[in-house]
Amino acid sequence: MTKPDWNRQVKLGRGRSDTGAHHRAIEIARQLLVIGRWPDHLHTLIVIHNAYDLHRHLQLSGAGVYDAGQGITVYPAAYELAAGQDYEVAPMDATAPHPIPGRCP
Repeated sequence: MTKPDWNRQVKLGRGRSDTGAHHRAIEIARQLLVIGRWPDHLHTLIVIHNAYDLHRHLQLSGAGVYDAGQGITVYPAAYELAAGQDYEVAPMDATAPHPIPGRCP
C-alpha cells in the first residue's frame, strides 16, 4: 500500500496545535488508515480533532492488535471514532472548502 505524506496530509482540527498534537494525530490517522476509515488516502487530507484526548482514549481502550504489515498497533477504540466528530476526510483540492478554517492549507 502506498502511504500518504503524513506531514502534509494529516491536519489538526479542534484542540491543541503543537508538535506533540501533530505527532498524535499522525498516529491516529495511521490507525484509521489500517481499519479502512481513510480509503482515498492518496487524494484527501484527514483532519484529526482533539488529538491529545483521542490518542489517550485509544491507548487506554485495551490491548491493541499489532498489524505487522503496516507496522502499527490498532487499539479497540479506533473503531469507535466518529467521522465528522473525531476526524474529517477532506479533498486535497485547493479550491475545496476547508473543514476547519485556518487549519488546512
